[in-house]
Amino acid sequence: MWPTEDPTEQLRWRIQCATTSGGGNVTVLVMGDRVGIVLPPGDTLVFTAEEAESLAYLVEKAVGYTAVAE
Repeated sequence: MWPTEDPTEQLRWRIQCATTSGGGNVTVLVMGDRVGIVLPPGDTLVFTAEEAESLAYLVEKAVGYTAVAE
């Protein structure tokens, strides 16, 4: 996960992901004391810092259980 190249957007990341309709990007935005996640096709989730930390832990743990389809 890398920040976008635009220095004015240092608190936004775009992460490629697979979806049931092909592919897309998950966008993570830090907005003050909140973290927003925009999922394809545009659903938005907003978390407190504590909730985002819990989500990050679950995502890190889940990485070991995923496999890339070939």
